Amino acid sequence: MLSLDPLGPDDLGESREQALLATHGGRGVLAPYGRVRPQMRPLVLVHGIKGHPGELRALAERALTGGEVQPYLFVYDDIGRYLDRSGDDLARALAELACRAPRPEVVIVAHSMGGIVARCALNSLTEPRWFPLFSHRRLRRGKIRVRGSAEAVRDGVRLEAACVADFAAVDLVAVDTPWAGFADPRLDLRQLWRRERAWVDMVSNSVVLTRLHATALPAHVRIHHIEADQRAAGLADDKIRTLGDLDDVDLLRLQRAILGDPSALGDDPRHHNLFAALAGERSFAALAADLRARGTLGPEAFRAELRRAVPRLAGSHGSVLRNTALFALLDELVRRGATEVRRQA
Repeated sequence: MLSLDPLGPDDLGESREQALLATHGGRGVLAPYGRVRPQMRPLVLVHGIKGHPGELRALAERALTGGEVQPYLFVYDDIGRYLDRSGDDLARALAELACRAPRPEVVIVAHSMGGIVARCALNSLTEPRWFPLFSHRRLRRGKIRVRGSAEAVRDGVRLEAACVADFAAVDLVAVDTPWAGFADPRLDLRQLWRRERAWVDMVSNSVVLTRLHATALPAHVRIHHIEADQRAAGLADDKIRTLGDLDDVDLLRLQRAILGDPSALGDDPRHHNLFAALAGERSFAALAADLRARGTLGPEAFRAELRRAVPRLAGSHGSVLRNTALFALLDELVRRGATEVRRQA
C-alpha cells in the first residue's frame, strides 16, 4: 500500500521497519522520505534480504538535496514473505501512486534481492496473473499448500487488472542483484525455511526465479543492471554470483547463448536465470548485435563488452550503494528522463 506519512532519518532502522509492518498486517508499505513534494518525479528505493531502508539513506538524502525527485522507501518483510507477494505489495503501491500523479515517470533503485522484488512488481503491473498456480507438500504433515495468482487476488494482494499503461515510464536500476539465485539445497533444509520464505524463492530453481523474466514488459519499462566490483576495490568475493563474476567457461556459454544456441546454457538453472536477466537489460540488443557482428570473443574482450552493458562499480555488495559513480548514473537517468542510462567502460 501507499502511505502518505513521510519517513524521517529515525524511521529507517530494522526495528522501526518491523513496527510499521506490524501495523499493516505484514504487507509492504511505500512511504515518502522527508518533505513530501508530490509534483516531483518519484524515486522508489527497495532494500535487499536481511536489510532495512536505512541502507538506502544516502540515496534518499541525495534525492532530497537534488530537488528533482521525491524519494520513496519500500518497507517490506524481506525474510518471512514470499517474493512475489512483496512484489504485489509494491505493485499495488505504485498503482496508487499513479492515481495521485497521473502518468508518472518512476525510477526504482533496488539493491540485491530487492531487484527481484521490483521485477516481480513490474510483472504484476504488466500481467497480474504472471505467477502460476502450483502446489507443494509439507512432508511431515502430508498436506498440500496451494500458492498462486488466484489465492493472491482472493486475499486482496494481487492487482485485479494490469495498469502499467498508467505510467509514462518506469526505469528499474537493479544494483548487484543475484539473478542466478543459489544452488539447490537439500529438501530437509528447505523445510527449515517455512518462516523464512524469501530464502525459498532465492533458490535458483524456484518458481519465482525460473519464471521471473518470462513476462514481456512494454517498451516504456526499462531495466538497467549495475554490479559491485569487489576485485576493483581490493576485496574478496563474498556474494552470490553475478554476471561480472563468471569464469571463462561460463562466459563462453553465455556468448553461445547470445549467438542463438540456448543449449549452451546446460541444465543449471543459475545459467538460465543469469541469461534471462541479461536479455532483459536495456542494452542487450546492442550487445547481441555487436557480438553477432564480431563473432565469439576471448574472455577478456567479452568481459569488456559485458562491462559496457552492465557497469561494475568498485565496492562491496553493500558499499556500492555509497559509490559516487552510482550517484552520477542515477543523476543522468533523472536528467535525461525516459532514456537509457549511459554505459561506462
